[in-house]
Amino acid sequence: MEGSPNHHLPPSHFQYRPSLSLFFILLSMSQEDSFKYNRATVVGPGLLGASIAMGLKKKHMVKELWVWLRSEAKKDHCASSAWCDHATNNLQEAVVGSDLVILCTPVETITEQINQVSKWVNPRCIVTDIGSLKNTICSAAIEAFKDKESSFIGSHPMTGSEKSGLEYASSEILENKNCIVTPSSEDDPESFDKMKRMWEGLGMRVTKMSPAKHDQIVGCISHLPHVVASCLVNTVEQKNFDQLYLCGDGLRDTTRIAAGNPEMWQQIIVGNKENLVEMMDDMVDQLNGLKDAIAKSDKRSVGDFLEKAKVVRDELDDKR
Repeated sequence: MEGSPNHHLPPSHFQYRPSLSLFFILLSMSQEDSFKYNRATVVGPGLLGASIAMGLKKKHMVKELWVWLRSEAKKDHCASSAWCDHATNNLQEAVVGSDLVILCTPVETITEQINQVSKWVNPRCIVTDIGSLKNTICSAAIEAFKDKESSFIGSHPMTGSEKSGLEYASSEILENKNCIVTPSSEDDPESFDKMKRMWEGLGMRVTKMSPAKHDQIVGCISHLPHVVASCLVNTVEQKNFDQLYLCGDGLRDTTRIAAGNPEMWQQIIVGNKENLVEMMDDMVDQLNGLKDAIAKSDKRSVGDFLEKAKVVRDELDDKR
C-alpha cells in the first residue's frame, strides 16, 4: 500500500527509551546541582555555629562540612557527629579549599581571624560571620579582602538562646527567624546574592542594610534588652529577698536573656557603646517620666504609658 512502511515492526518499537546509564547520569547531575558548595567551614561551632552546620548538611547545601575548634575534646565530639565531615584545631587547614567560610567566634576574635583567613582562602571563596557588631567587623574585612579574589559579606542571624555550647545546637533555631546581611560598597552583587540564598535556604528571612545601620538598630532591639534584663536582675538581687524563689513567670521571662554568656555580651555591649549609651539615655528618660507620674499618683499618665507599651508589644507578635 502506498505510504506504508517497508517493515513489519510495531510502532512501539520506535518509541524513545532512555538507557539505564543515561538515567544515572541525569540523576547524578541533579544531585550535583542540589549542592551549592563543595565544602563549607564553620569556624567555632558553638550554639549558633553548630546549628548552621547542621542546617547546611540537613538541607544538602554542602557536600563536605568542616569545622575548626580550639578545644581537643570538642573537636573529637564534632568529628563523631553525623553533620561533621572533618574537625581540626588548625585554622589554616580548616579554611584552605573551602568555598564558604562562616566565622562564628566572639566578636573580638572574628576581627583577628578575618586577617588570617583572607590570606589563606581560595579565590572565589565567600567568607561571612555571625557577629552581633557589624561596623568593626566589616571595616576590618574591607581592609583584609582588598585586592583579593575572595570576598566577605557580613551576616547576623537574629536567633539564639541564653544557653551556650554546641550541645544545645539545632537547625530548627534558624527557621522563620530574621537574618541581617550587611554588604559594604566593595562587595560584589553575585556574592551577596549567594549569601542571601544560603540564609534563605536555612529557612531565614533576609534583610539587607549597612553595617552602621545594623549596629544602630540591633543596639535598640537586642543589646539594650540584654542590659535592661541584667539591670532588673541586679536591682532585685540588691534587695536581698530570701523569698526571691517565690517569683512567678513574669520575672523569669523578663530576665531570661540575662543568663547569656557574660564574656560574649561584655564584648558586644562595649563594642556598640555609642549607640547603646544613647539608647540607655532614652530608657532613663522613660523611667524618670514614669517615676514622676507614679509619685504624683497620676493614674491617667501611668495608664497611657502602659497602654502604649501594650499596643506596641501586641504588634510584635502580629509581625512575626
